[in-house]
Amino acid sequence: MEFIERNKNLNGGIKVFELFLFIDPLCKACRNSENTVLQISEDVDSKFKLQFIPIYNLKVVQTDFCNSNNQLKKRLSSEELSALYRNVVLDYKAALFQGMKKGRKFLTAIQDKLLTEGYIYSDEMAIEIAKKCGLDVEMFKEDRRSNLAKKSIKKDQDLVQNMKIEKPASAVIFNCEGNDDGILTDDIEYSTLFNACCDKNLTPEYLKDALSESSLKETKMKHLRVLK
Repeated sequence: MEFIERNKNLNGGIKVFELFLFIDPLCKACRNSENTVLQISEDVDSKFKLQFIPIYNLKVVQTDFCNSNNQLKKRLSSEELSALYRNVVLDYKAALFQGMKKGRKFLTAIQDKLLTEGYIYSDEMAIEIAKKCGLDVEMFKEDRRSNLAKKSIKKDQDLVQNMKIEKPASAVIFNCEGNDDGILTDDIEYSTLFNACCDKNLTPEYLKDALSESSLKETKMKHLRVLK
């Protein structure tokens, strides 16, 4: 009941949020962040439009930003890592063409295979996962190396730049009932996201004032920023 009361907008409707989670697609910490975001979307009585955006550049490929003891980055050569990232991101984009939920389901499934179960990537594995996720396999095969998928990756990287994302496991939250400003956080913890979505006083306007205070570093909001 508390969730419902806290998330009513002025017109009595349910709040609508758009949440962008920027990830290293081959990082266990980012995989955990995905679970946190999905859990928040289930627990908070609001509507969520979720987008998991892979950051695909040389720095992310070569760096363990989340200090997750990434075994893939220790074991594979630079060339092998680059090829793996390229294949996984292209496959994910192809899956997204068949719907956001199916795309996320495909991404988390292939991450679990590679990061948790220790499988080696192959075309056969990707196609089998696509089948298990309910994708149209023939369409998936056609899209996974298409120019459209490559252009979609480029758009994602433009979004990374425009939203000033500095590292993986960062999220931007927009309240679709509010203004155009968003809240950016690099602390993908349940409590942080819950406060950003449920605390009616935690608005971009409030954060602008708080960010000018020297005491901000000592508060629970130190990981939050306003994104214009």
